[in-house]
Amino acid sequence: MARIFSSRKRMTDLKIQPAGILRYESSPGSLRALVEKCGGLKGLGAGDRTFIKPNLVALDESFPIPLYGVVTTTRLVHDMVLLLKEHGVESITIGEGSVYGRNFGVPTAEVFEALGYGELAKRYGVRLLDLHREPFSREDFGDYTLEISEPALSADVLINMPVLKTHNQAVVSLGLKNLKGCLSMKSRKACHAADGGLDGYLARFVEKLTPDLTVIDGIYGLEKGPFYTGTAVRMNALIASTDPLSADLVGAAAAGFDPGAIPHLRLCAGRRARSTDPEPVLRPGDDIDSVRKPLKWDNTWRADDTGPRAWDRLGVQGIRLPKYDATLCTGCSGLYSPILVLIMAAYRGEPFNEIEILTGKAARPSGEANKTLLVGNCMIKANRHAPGIRETVLVKGCPPGLDDVTDALRSCGIEADESGLMAFRRNLAERYKGKPGFDETFYKV
Repeated sequence: MARIFSSRKRMTDLKIQPAGILRYESSPGSLRALVEKCGGLKGLGAGDRTFIKPNLVALDESFPIPLYGVVTTTRLVHDMVLLLKEHGVESITIGEGSVYGRNFGVPTAEVFEALGYGELAKRYGVRLLDLHREPFSREDFGDYTLEISEPALSADVLINMPVLKTHNQAVVSLGLKNLKGCLSMKSRKACHAADGGLDGYLARFVEKLTPDLTVIDGIYGLEKGPFYTGTAVRMNALIASTDPLSADLVGAAAAGFDPGAIPHLRLCAGRRARSTDPEPVLRPGDDIDSVRKPLKWDNTWRADDTGPRAWDRLGVQGIRLPKYDATLCTGCSGLYSPILVLIMAAYRGEPFNEIEILTGKAARPSGEANKTLLVGNCMIKANRHAPGIRETVLVKGCPPGLDDVTDALRSCGIEADESGLMAFRRNLAERYKGKPGFDETFYKV
């Protein structure tokens, strides 16, 4: 049987391959049928070093978070390990670099343990890798370089297993976006440069790190993602292809989007003179409508960009929080929802004293605020000496701690009370309990 795998393969060398769709019914039967349908393990050899990249973006050290639609289901990764064992594969590595740093997230090893991966290692001899602790290779993309995980690059077989979810900066987070987890933290931050060119980076990861098989886990989809503040939807959608772009085109359509309207998919297709129409890359007999469930993408902001439309219901005035942009790194992104909740909880019907809160790298002061909070080291660097700021409040850190943010808000007369935020977090953690279709065992072995 001809081999289709090669660690030297690049996406520019690949022919267009169709994507298969299947409704999830059972484990491991549904995944087995889908992989067979798309020829996903054709030519796999027992001696091939196989690397699985799930999406295990982050957990919270203080509160349990609802996992549905946020991280790849452990059950589907377990199913993939079983299929590889059925093919006689001995060397199976699961690698991830979960977002972790000062004031944010937990180490990848703790994410693995919380989601049952330790049992996979014990039961099947799977090797678990925290990519942050492994070497990176500096790869040249022509006009820039990125540090990419050496274990992922050197594997004989790379299997990408993203979640089907929306993303507030990239519209969707599917296979192409999931590869960002194979970058060093330095390179991930570089993708959120001040020019806002995130989509250009997302479109090009596959030119150096090309999955041999992409399996999109849509058992649960996520609206208004990518974090636990989004709303999970039971979809039972599985999508797979040996062509990473085909998989994402169909995945985006299954979530109710026109793939051509998603910048990083359009850019990736354009670099290969390919169409973004998902229909031509479907396997014969497959129908996107069999799994399609339109997902809401993003929160809406006021026309004057002073805050979310949700503030209108409360009458919140006297404060300006411009909408997040693509220059906001993951660590500071995790602070956005807490800031919103703290402000809403502190509002008592009277306008705040013209406060301005800036995040990311590109936002600029309005010149109309009495106090301007610069949140995070990048924003401080960009605006510390900007004209038009009457009084600067610096919230240092990469990212800052929640306590630092709370103290800064209080210094501006906003009586931020973390008890309201804690109640909000507890409600999030409990929101799916007892609801039909939401089963925590999907995240256990």
